Amino acid sequence: MRRTAQEEEAPMLEMTPVHPDGSEDAKDEEAGEPGAPGTSTPTPEDGLAGEFAVGAGVPRTWDDPHEGCPDDCGPDGPCVKYGRRNVARFCKCLGARRLGYMAVLRWKNVKGKPAPMPGGAVRRTKLLCIVGPFWPFTLCVTFPLIFLISGAIGIAVLPDRALVTKVVWASSVVCLVTALSCVAFRDPGILRRHPEKPEPNWRWNDQARTFRPPGACYDEDLGLVVEGFDHVCPWTGTGIGQRNMGAFHCFVTLLCVCIVLDVLIVMRVMP
Repeated sequence: MRRTAQEEEAPMLEMTPVHPDGSEDAKDEEAGEPGAPGTSTPTPEDGLAGEFAVGAGVPRTWDDPHEGCPDDCGPDGPCVKYGRRNVARFCKCLGARRLGYMAVLRWKNVKGKPAPMPGGAVRRTKLLCIVGPFWPFTLCVTFPLIFLISGAIGIAVLPDRALVTKVVWASSVVCLVTALSCVAFRDPGILRRHPEKPEPNWRWNDQARTFRPPGACYDEDLGLVVEGFDHVCPWTGTGIGQRNMGAFHCFVTLLCVCIVLDVLIVMRVMP
């Protein structure tokens, strides 16, 4: 059948995909829905990766053959890959469980019948102590700097100061170390996996194959989706998110207070 000239001149209309919830602006959700061809949805057999929102290409265990591959280093470079491989070996020796690029040092399995979350994974594991991908920097640089500087001032300058000065200085240092520990060893707000859409304003995240709430996003350094994610801090060794943001603000504030106190004590301004 021949098309008329009027039909040939008619412009083609672009069809906009419409989602079941009626929204049209959701291209990242169209990129890959759960169960779509060519995608792999984690299962409970994946351990923590099946319970939490871990990136699709992130290794699941410390023995993953692609961890630190020297042949194909990709954009990270050979040094980063080599470091990750050795950190993975050390974490395996400690008995830590892998969660993205983070290491779970202590956890608690919820007893009794697990209560399913709305449209997502069941609550099985409670993260009690977890460190980020840059924990070696925190352990070998941040903590030693605090202890060395504080120790030098405490031994060389502080003994001849007044009792009030000693108490204020010691309290500030103890609070600083406590705040740093609360940031470095606390869950930053790792999102549990939601293969189904719990709320209308949740969006699909293609990297982790899960729905995420507003404010949550996927970070490549962590290999996870974190709620209220702000940034990754190498000095604390982990990501800063919804659950450790308050401790991070306390750490930064106390760090400034300790620096000011150290300067005042060394300059003999304080009694």
